[in-house]
Amino acid sequence: MSTCNFWPLAWETLGALGAYYGPAMARAAGERMPAGEWYGWLFAALMWEPAPLSAERLAVRAPYTALALHHARLARGAELGMLAPVAAGEYRLTDAGHAAIRHIIAAAYAVMVEPHPRPLAELERLTGLLRRLVEASLAAAEPAVKGSLHLSRRIDPGESAPILARIDQFLSDLNAYRDDAHVASWQPLDVSGPAWEAFTYLWRGQARTLDDLVAQLAFRHHAPAIYADALAALVGRGWVAETGDGYEVTETGRAVRQAAEEETDRVFFAPWACLDEKELEELKELLGGLRDGLRAGE
Repeated sequence: MSTCNFWPLAWETLGALGAYYGPAMARAAGERMPAGEWYGWLFAALMWEPAPLSAERLAVRAPYTALALHHARLARGAELGMLAPVAAGEYRLTDAGHAAIRHIIAAAYAVMVEPHPRPLAELERLTGLLRRLVEASLAAAEPAVKGSLHLSRRIDPGESAPILARIDQFLSDLNAYRDDAHVASWQPLDVSGPAWEAFTYLWRGQARTLDDLVAQLAFRHHAPAIYADALAALVGRGWVAETGDGYEVTETGRAVRQAAEEETDRVFFAPWACLDEKELEELKELLGGLRDGLRAGE
């Protein structure tokens, strides 16, 4: 069985889990700090312990985001009393920060207890299959650097956590490993993160102009000049060509971007050989069942 159609299903299941417990986490976080201001740094600080957190370390999991935004989020965390500066640009969680994390996790776990969206035996079997995939990914020879996966594993909730929390962790681990595989596919091409993301938006047909890129990628907090420079660099490489009404990916560019996608899949799915055909079919059914069960309970 081809594994290439598995990741969209796994991603949809992870998204359904987030929609299931996410509102409870947001409410709990809002009891400790202004709404939404914990995103992007609070749990990252826990992942990096005992090392301090910095903008550069945040970029390991968010290589397409402006460092200025990372710096601003960390400074805001310190203003809120959740982080304490320990050196220039470096922060650690305070007691209040740790307490906030425990409060948010407890709220999520309260949602994840019974009734379960699928029979417990199915969830236990799914947990076992996902654990094997994560273990095989950790042991895989490629990519040489698995920074995102190792960070994700550092907040594994353990066997005492609700079973949905364990499934969510393993799916998050796999997502982190896919990010590692994809970053490894484009970094050797000597292109910046913002330029690669702009290239991807053009390749997928999600943007055609500089204004499109600036609008759609505003959440990255890059200045428009960053994307203007990116487009100029992509044109200079022959990956993108200017047209009368914008930009389009050239045949050479399509080949480059498709090769990176195929390399990502090759590396990411190699560890899935730890499951046989029957187990892969079972995994597909279990993921679909959990996704649909979670969505039915929305």
